[in-house]
Amino acid sequence: MTTTETVTAIIAGYGAVLSTVAIVTQIANDRVKLKLVVSWNMKIVGDPDYEGMTLIVLKVTNTGHRPVTITHIGAWLLYPENPFIMTDTHPPLSHTIKEGEFITSIMNQASTDCATIDYWNVIDSTGRVYKLRETSWVRHFKSAIQWKLAKRRGENAWR
Repeated sequence: MTTTETVTAIIAGYGAVLSTVAIVTQIANDRVKLKLVVSWNMKIVGDPDYEGMTLIVLKVTNTGHRPVTITHIGAWLLYPENPFIMTDTHPPLSHTIKEGEFITSIMNQASTDCATIDYWNVIDSTGRVYKLRETSWVRHFKSAIQWKLAKRRGENAWR
């Protein structure tokens, strides 16, 4: 093999690796990404609807490049509690959020036992579920087994 052929082979290999990395990076960046942030013990001042209430605020931000339509925001609870959906959202659901936009969901903290929340979830229009874990994986795993056993026994199990 001559020097020219060796240099050509090296350049061709470099180009193949570089183009593969560029394609993989493009695919990884060009998808829906949501960031979920929960704020506890919040108060809203100046709004009579929330006067004297301690609130949980869940903020869902689109950090990806593609718009996504959010249809449901809620939480799964540890067994034997039932999951719930948060209906007080701004803007109201179903809503499409573009890159950098967000939806805020508000809930009275007194209406649920916060220690029983397994994970927060957001569901988009395609049915994809985005989760924010609230409990440890050990408690989650134990709860999931209890749900499955209850389902096998024919009890009212949601999952």
